[in-house]
Amino acid sequence: MPAGLEPDAVGFVPPAPLPPENHRSMLSLALRMTRSQIEGWPRAIYEADTWKAPVPGGALFVMSREAVGAVLNEQADHFSTGALFRRMMRPAWGRGILTAQGHDWRVQRRAASGAFRPAEMARLAPFFAQAAERTIKRWTASPGEPVDLLNEMTRLTFDVILEATLSGAADFDRVTMSAAVEGLFRRINRIRVSAVLMPDRYHEGRKSARTPEREALLAMIGRMVARRRGAPPAGDLVDLLIKARDPEIGAAFDDELLADNLLGFILAGHETTSLALTWALFLTASHPPTLRRLRAEVETVAGGASIAPEQVTKLHFARQVVSETLRLYPPAFMLTRVAGRDTNVAGHRVKAGQRINLPIYAIHRRADVFPDPHAFDPDRFDAERPQPSRYSYLPFGAGPRICLGASFAMAEAVTVLATLIRAVDLQPVAASQVWPVAQLSLRPRGGMPMIVRAKESSNGKHRHWG
Repeated sequence: MPAGLEPDAVGFVPPAPLPPENHRSMLSLALRMTRSQIEGWPRAIYEADTWKAPVPGGALFVMSREAVGAVLNEQADHFSTGALFRRMMRPAWGRGILTAQGHDWRVQRRAASGAFRPAEMARLAPFFAQAAERTIKRWTASPGEPVDLLNEMTRLTFDVILEATLSGAADFDRVTMSAAVEGLFRRINRIRVSAVLMPDRYHEGRKSARTPEREALLAMIGRMVARRRGAPPAGDLVDLLIKARDPEIGAAFDDELLADNLLGFILAGHETTSLALTWALFLTASHPPTLRRLRAEVETVAGGASIAPEQVTKLHFARQVVSETLRLYPPAFMLTRVAGRDTNVAGHRVKAGQRINLPIYAIHRRADVFPDPHAFDPDRFDAERPQPSRYSYLPFGAGPRICLGASFAMAEAVTVLATLIRAVDLQPVAASQVWPVAQLSLRPRGGMPMIVRAKESSNGKHRHWG
């Protein structure tokens, strides 16, 4: 158990970089940033409304609710995701929603929004529960063996994506597809020197890195889309996107755009949720009061049966645990926007092309919004308590570009967390070494090794998952 962790307290402070002392020099912070971006953030980023790096062309960090709302929502048309972001994400999304701009983005967004309605996502609960139950069966076949929870959750969420998005991926070889996805992730995660040193305009019109894995994946998806156009509905996300239409002009996705978006959803959905589940399981396993409450809720709502679609919304405490996990360990730890014109942000003159950083990790740890901000306390998200404003809690962003898959991710995380924690006991192998590292996402350094054992039932026997 990490130093400072109090497992029997109502809340505890899990391992994470905290605001540094004010006497730290900028050189010291810059050196820390080479290990992990958030470790180089000064205290002002956690406490002030804005902060600007004292270097020519440095990004403006924006933390106040009003300014965050202006950048992400009220003036969103004047703050794009930027050329660098599009260049980095194009290997995953092609011309899809995440990289599209202007009219193209609006048409795609309107068309796809209906496919991601919360009610549609809750209906996918059987896919989520079955993937979790297959994981339990695999774990309990080798009890007491250490597993890397991050790898396990990546495997589980990849299975969910294949089942819920592609109806089991009958058109694909899973091993080949998994290897291609992993290879594409490695390429996307390579941060170029130009990403740090060059202004955003440098990346405008420049080609993205060549990705043979993308080409292979698109070929697989393209063949599947062509077959599915004339096949009976399978009830998965492919069907929802094939039927999707822009409600204003009736536009649908052509095959190429459908393939781009399916590949993007496969990559994004499996990365973000695997990280959220890894951190949620670590926090729950490390905090016995949370573990007891969560298990009691799952027993009350579902008993020993698989979690059904109508039960997902009844798992209130499980949702609180996931929400608090995303507050402390947001996979998207920072959002960046680029000013499209000369303007003013929170009293700062901003020129066209200026980067605006929204440090989600620090915004989620502001003491003026979240009392005892570094402590783990799922009851912050109890529906009976006042909730943080939409610009103080941003695990999925905000405004027109809020994450389209947020409902999918929450339904999946709640269902999988509840299913796993009911069935197994998890013990961190080296809790004192757990530490978040900010790369393109907030990941546990060196993975998350855990010992997994089947949980005994009330009659002293283990449930059989077969």
